[in-house]
Amino acid sequence: MENKLIRYLQGWRHISVLVLGSLMVAGLVLLVFSPYYIHEWVEAHRYVLMWVEIVILSVIAVLFANEASEARRRLEELSEAEKREMRGSAEMYNFYDEKGELKLSVKPDRLYYLEAADNYVKIHYSNGGKIERLMIRNTLKNIEWRFRDKGLARCHRSFIVNLNKVQVLRRQEGDVLLDFGEERIPPIPVSKGYGGKMLSQMVK
Repeated sequence: MENKLIRYLQGWRHISVLVLGSLMVAGLVLLVFSPYYIHEWVEAHRYVLMWVEIVILSVIAVLFANEASEARRRLEELSEAEKREMRGSAEMYNFYDEKGELKLSVKPDRLYYLEAADNYVKIHYSNGGKIERLMIRNTLKNIEWRFRDKGLARCHRSFIVNLNKVQVLRRQEGDVLLDFGEERIPPIPVSKGYGGKMLSQMVK
């Protein structure tokens, strides 16, 4: 019953506040500028008028308190929606082509690395125990910007790696190589231009 009353009052919130406020102002005006006999009547019924005023103020307070509660609830819902979206985006890497069309969604623990191939990017990932490759028309630069601070790092002008999948970093004949611990995937070279930034991401 209480919720129905609040919903009803909410529907007429602005009108109700306007009417109740007008009645209070009119009452004050009459009290100040009215003839003596009205003052006597007010004095005789002051307790009744006091309760009427309390009821009016209570109704106004309920209206505004409920409106504040509704606004807070909406803000909490928006905050939860943003958190769900962030969790969803963290659970999958979504790869789009240069036209903005989604071409591949892959879990972070399935993605190994990305490789530049002219105007395309070759995505290397595991699926059903197999290493698969998908080419999309895009650039490593676009993908690097999109996945900044999300576990993917540029290690070479031709490669972006999933740092969470790197098992070993080793030097071999003057070169630095990243090894995924997977025989079917060759080591990925690290160039001097990207090595410092990539290593700083690895030790965060």
